[in-house]
Amino acid sequence: MPVAELQIQNLRSIAQLRLRPEPGWNWLIGANGVGKSTVLEALHLLALGQSWRHGQRQLIRDGSEEYLLGARLYQGNADYIGMRRRGMYRELSCDGERVQSAWELLDALPLQAWHEGNAHFVSASAEERRRILDWGLYYADRLYGKTLREYRHVLRQRNAALRQGLAPQAWNPALLRLGMRIQEQRQAHLQALQDHFQRIWAAGPQAEQQVDFVLHPGWSGDLATALEKDLSLDRQFAYTHSGPHRARLQFRSAGHPAAEQLSRGQLRLLGIAFRLAQIAVQRAAGAALPVILIDDFAVELDANARQWWMQELDTLHTQVFAASTEAPSSASGTIFRLHAGRLIEDIQ
Repeated sequence: MPVAELQIQNLRSIAQLRLRPEPGWNWLIGANGVGKSTVLEALHLLALGQSWRHGQRQLIRDGSEEYLLGARLYQGNADYIGMRRRGMYRELSCDGERVQSAWELLDALPLQAWHEGNAHFVSASAEERRRILDWGLYYADRLYGKTLREYRHVLRQRNAALRQGLAPQAWNPALLRLGMRIQEQRQAHLQALQDHFQRIWAAGPQAEQQVDFVLHPGWSGDLATALEKDLSLDRQFAYTHSGPHRARLQFRSAGHPAAEQLSRGQLRLLGIAFRLAQIAVQRAAGAALPVILIDDFAVELDANARQWWMQELDTLHTQVFAASTEAPSSASGTIFRLHAGRLIEDIQ
């Protein structure tokens, strides 16, 4: 669901900016600190209701009391989405109607974001890898989001019972039912990813490296037995130790942990291939393709790697916003040059 127009007011270094991007590649070019990442962050806020950085108050431009964001879309479930933030107060809207939860925005503006906080998710925490996995599943399987929300609710209730010294077993049947369903959906998603991933990896600059991925469900044996065995430990720490919330997506190189075998640049390429495969699965399933945000496009990638990434995204036919100090020589699409929070065309 490409963005046809983006409006930003009083967000970080940007006082006022209106961008009319193209459905394909959109390059945000300029020196560091000119507002490139802020444009990407505005889209992230509109799609997810939150920044990828911590601290909402610091997002408001110095001297201003609130920021305003809006995006007009080419097509899809909505024509226009907006956001206003004033202190701790946040207002979200979709086609002029108030939105109560950021969950409702996920279908209005599907988005895949690459930034400093997740560019190395392959070697990051298990939680970060689960987040990336669940993102792809949410859009590839329309029932997954509902199941995941229900599971999180049951998990919170079970943990609350543990904290209060109550018997948590009453929540076990629902936890089992939803937990097993999540594991089945995750395994099916990873199975669907395999062929796409291997094709994309084989076309890349590190094709000689043998890589794959496996999923540990978050418990040993069967989940019902694991919950019984963990009861004493759960009571001691007031926390449920077994379940899909503890699942570990593991990336391997020649059978060994990828983080121990590959360089930092190779790990980033591995993460790129995995997330490209997720989009390919969505496309094959007929799901809406996400808008792609790439902060600092060229970092840690040589010319061959950058060319491979661009070619694979071209194949997927999705809208891309890429920030960089300069556009690659082979770059296609529209180039927006920024300076001091403004489009350079606005500078007299």
